[in-house]
Amino acid sequence: SSTITSSVNSTIDVSSTEYPEEFSSYCHLEKATCYLVVFVEPILCVIGFFLNVACIIAFLSVSTHSYFRKTSLLFYLVALTFCNALQLLLSIFVIILPAMEQYIIDVYPEQSAALHKFTTLTVRYGYPLMLAANYAAIWLLALICAQRFQAICHPQNPWKKRLSCIRRSKMAVGMVAFAAFAMNFLRFFELEYNEDGELNNTELKGNVYYKIIMEGICYGILVYGIPILILVWLNINTCKLIMNKEIHVSATSRRPAEYRTAMMTVCVFIFFFLCCTLAASLRLFSLITDADVQSMLWLVDVSNLLMNINALVTPILYFLFTRGFRDLFFVIRFAPQRNPSPFGVMEKSPLTTDDEMASPISGV
Repeated sequence: SSTITSSVNSTIDVSSTEYPEEFSSYCHLEKATCYLVVFVEPILCVIGFFLNVACIIAFLSVSTHSYFRKTSLLFYLVALTFCNALQLLLSIFVIILPAMEQYIIDVYPEQSAALHKFTTLTVRYGYPLMLAANYAAIWLLALICAQRFQAICHPQNPWKKRLSCIRRSKMAVGMVAFAAFAMNFLRFFELEYNEDGELNNTELKGNVYYKIIMEGICYGILVYGIPILILVWLNINTCKLIMNKEIHVSATSRRPAEYRTAMMTVCVFIFFFLCCTLAASLRLFSLITDADVQSMLWLVDVSNLLMNINALVTPILYFLFTRGFRDLFFVIRFAPQRNPSPFGVMEKSPLTTDDEMASPISGV
């Protein structure tokens, strides 16, 4: 947020005639984070975007004739991957390009002026969407961890029934998407154009009560605080089941696959906690102390980098812990129908649910 504010309020002096001989020397001497913003972050965002898109394609391209999808888990993973891809894509236009503009202004003034005109559009409309994608990703991660814990816990565990609603993934994802967009809708009105076509902060953004509601209550409590407590509880209990070898599944052949997917969710949470805590801490620090984080601009750049790294690493973890996505699908064999045959013989059914008789695929 502070990076965006500094970029949209920056003035462009296209008449400057003092140019260093090389852009690299300017970048090294003037800004220690220049290489991070101009070179490292764009590469990570592009790679991460394509990795997440590749995951979505892999999740949706498996033939439904031979394989049955673990619909609830898979739908959550597709939604989370989509949010990560959207966050990485919008980060280029909302964070990286506005920050890059400040580093190239003295070297390439004409290009910087053109970039500034472009970023005034992308920042105003892309910033709320990027935050909505980030909010939704946090909630979806909590739903994924809850789904995995519910799937492997003992049938007598009271949380087995309490969390059964988690399997209604389409409804849950729809509610998350609506809540994330609604919570960031007012951010479209935080910036406005002045007579010169530049972006300025509105009175709404500077309102103290607005900051308390949006940053303290909405983000601090609803988006990060409560979900992080739920995630810690879910992953601690999941780790206990894994270490005590108490994973319960109806099909014995599915036990190794359920073990791996449970480990996947734990590792995804660990990376999320390590990469996203700094950004949350900076926002909380800025709200409590009302300090100007511009003096710690390098720390803001590092937090943005860590959040993008988290979005990049997530699809890699999917691939590694599910044997190249194999554990996310089933081969249908002798799946009993819900309604038995009137002759007292179970007939084969073309479909089955997540926990019914199915065996992991092989040779795919």
